[in-house]
Amino acid sequence: MMFRANPTWSLTVAALKMWFRDRQAIFWSLFLPLMLMVIFGIINFGAFGSIDLGIVDEAVNDLSRPLVDSLESIETFDITRDATEAEEQQALEDSDRDLVLIIPADFGATVDQSTVVVLYNEGRRRENQVGRAIIRQILDDMTFKETGTPRKFSVDSRSVDTRNLRYVDFLMPGIVAMAIMQMGLFSVAFSFVQLKSRGILRRLLATPVHPVSFLFSQVFTRLTVSILQTLVLIGAALIFLDVQIAGNLAAILLLALMGGAVFVSMGFAISGWAKTEEVAAPLSNVIALPMMFLSGVFFPRDTMPGAIQKITDFLPLTYLADALRDIAINGESLLSQWQNLIGLAAWLA
Repeated sequence: MMFRANPTWSLTVAALKMWFRDRQAIFWSLFLPLMLMVIFGIINFGAFGSIDLGIVDEAVNDLSRPLVDSLESIETFDITRDATEAEEQQALEDSDRDLVLIIPADFGATVDQSTVVVLYNEGRRRENQVGRAIIRQILDDMTFKETGTPRKFSVDSRSVDTRNLRYVDFLMPGIVAMAIMQMGLFSVAFSFVQLKSRGILRRLLATPVHPVSFLFSQVFTRLTVSILQTLVLIGAALIFLDVQIAGNLAAILLLALMGGAVFVSMGFAISGWAKTEEVAAPLSNVIALPMMFLSGVFFPRDTMPGAIQKITDFLPLTYLADALRDIAINGESLLSQWQNLIGLAAWLA
């Protein structure tokens, strides 16, 4: 009886019922992000293209330099150098490398056979097979410059246990962040502009309903949808796409709430400025579309030019997507995302 008599609770229940009866709202908030995740996951943009190779040259001599130069001249390799063996092995375990080549300090220093060590990611079989074959061929070419020269170099290949992350594992947190952004921006902006243009908000002021109660019900509805979106998308990714979730679900849901609050606030700002739906629609798209493609939703931001990366570091969707990805993929804690949380808090303020 107490809940029924409370206008805030009654308005919240009514707002939730209105949202769930709106088929367009359900489509744009739930099914469109789900369709995007499934389509991109099936297409698998993370398929074989280049091979991420880390090189640790402990010899740095007249034989190791030509080997490294030969590898760098091959376009198939995306090479990282100047890191320690421990750092490269950690990158391999985190699935940031396909192969790690370790050239020992005594490489070519003795008349006996020299061995290089190749650590490889077992989960990326095509990449590691092609990469090891190329390294083997280069070493053979160095050995057989003169016919009849015995094989002087060998390859010691070792498999390393990794999480074997796929493109869809990277994609899922980005799609969740994008869905939260779209829900906050578009649903709030459009619905409130409609209420304003039809004079409904003005008529509400003539009723006993306090504006705070009405506002709270709308915010609570959108934040509830943010949680629902996150659960549906993660559940679908786990069931249909076999996505790996390493982090804590409660931390992910707390991020969804905070991200939802940020974008709901942005939606209120748009609805307060726009007079009609014709103005609200392009304004919302001008805000949402750049973030969708520049905040690392579909592809890593480290592939962008450095100047653009610096700008996108401060976008609200970047903070949300990076935090969700770090927790979901890398299993980090919510406290470890304090920088992203401060960024979201600044945008919310």
